[in-house]
Amino acid sequence: MSPESPLRADGFFLVSRDPSLLAAVASWGPLEGTPVFDYPSLQAAYGALDAYQPLILLLDRRSEEGSVLGLLRKIRRRHRDLELILLESPRSERVRREERLAGVDLFLDLPLPDRDLRLLLERRLRLSRFRRDCHVIGKSEPLEQILEMILHIAPTDISVLITGESGTGKELIAQTLHRYSRRAKGPFLALNCGALPEGTLESELFGHERGAFTGATAAHAGHFERADGGTLFLDEIGELSPAIQIRLLRVLETGEFIRIPGVRTQSADVRLLAATNRDLNLEVREGRFRRDLLHRIKVIEIRVPPLRERPEDVPLLVEHFLRELHAKEGTPLFELDGELMEVLTHAPWLGNIRELRNTVQRMAVLARGSRLGLVDLPADFVRQAEAPRGNLPVPLSLRPEDAERELLYRTLLSLREEVGEVLGILRRFERDLAADELSVSRGPEAGGGLGLGRDLSRAESAGNLEAMERRLVEQVLAENRGHRRRTARQLGISERTLYRKLKEYGLD
Repeated sequence: MSPESPLRADGFFLVSRDPSLLAAVASWGPLEGTPVFDYPSLQAAYGALDAYQPLILLLDRRSEEGSVLGLLRKIRRRHRDLELILLESPRSERVRREERLAGVDLFLDLPLPDRDLRLLLERRLRLSRFRRDCHVIGKSEPLEQILEMILHIAPTDISVLITGESGTGKELIAQTLHRYSRRAKGPFLALNCGALPEGTLESELFGHERGAFTGATAAHAGHFERADGGTLFLDEIGELSPAIQIRLLRVLETGEFIRIPGVRTQSADVRLLAATNRDLNLEVREGRFRRDLLHRIKVIEIRVPPLRERPEDVPLLVEHFLRELHAKEGTPLFELDGELMEVLTHAPWLGNIRELRNTVQRMAVLARGSRLGLVDLPADFVRQAEAPRGNLPVPLSLRPEDAERELLYRTLLSLREEVGEVLGILRRFERDLAADELSVSRGPEAGGGLGLGRDLSRAESAGNLEAMERRLVEQVLAENRGHRRRTARQLGISERTLYRKLKEYGLD
């Protein structure tokens, strides 16, 4: 069917001219409650995307003659959340790589039985709708495995331990588990066990009676009491003291607790979700965490992978943060250079999503134009990224494909550093010359001056940067009688960069 009026934004678009495929899909009816719309061409489907915003677009490659890469790129730029699936005969790895770069998320090889296609599409629709509803950004396989696990365990009351590094989004996972549980209408309370001293934490968990301690002028209901009928999320649970671990274990075993320092037993119906960035098995072996408590909180474990293990999600997160900042602060909807996105994608991100968000926000707020490039990377990001890498070209433990990415990553960082240094040099000298009211020629043939020209940005765009840089380095080196350290200091660049430039320009 073809839509005549906008429906809810969760449709399924099929682009095909194959009668048997169209008939098979039509016979299925709505997939997972999702309306199906068919189009004879990708261009026709593209024209309807803005109005309907489907979850999935399935392109039967047999329906298109010639290349569709350009149109796929346009679709991907405008509809980042859309899942693009390509149904085609087996292709070479080179072709698949080009299609993947154009935005294709999944490839299905022909021939494919109708039943298998239907089962696969139902699974993809289920995950896509769930991802959109819970505002999870990313399409990587590790993230999809987490979403599928959440779909299975959210309706239960099973205790879940969420593990992962700081900044990976563990609390978002907990909120999603609550939102899709039978307790969704009840309260969701979160408490960071590592942020409070032991006495305060005990009171926050179990509550206290009036007069329990100095300053306790009124009774206080703890989180277990206030989360009754809902979900309690304990972050950094590995920070609990042995005494509080014992009290927590009792609550989980009996559903009962006592306020400080009361004697009256109270009960609470609470589902417990916990998170940690520690290895609790190691904590148990070293006597810092109770084994019986670990068994109680870890009926199911969800491991949230660090960002470096799902680099394909980084571009989606970057664009999400830029759109978010545009909506809140009115910043431009920036375009990003491919080199910058490559660096961001393969950066280590020790602070994970939190660090990525902060980096993107800093670049966006400080940028002068509408396009972000390598020169917009914060200086401390570059220093931090280069610091742990030592003197070896790449760590010996990396696989060949990862080592290749690492080398590219460092090359791009080095390029960013050099471009920033060179532009800084040229702009400083332009200011100095203007201050001294020197005559600056429009080109190197005019005689006198450095040949920088009156419009630096025009010279940069015209590709004259290298010639200007060579003249500048040569002149400052002569002024310092060949002393390289003083030359580097005067230019405001590192000696390493100066040595490389001297060799590059034959000045060594």
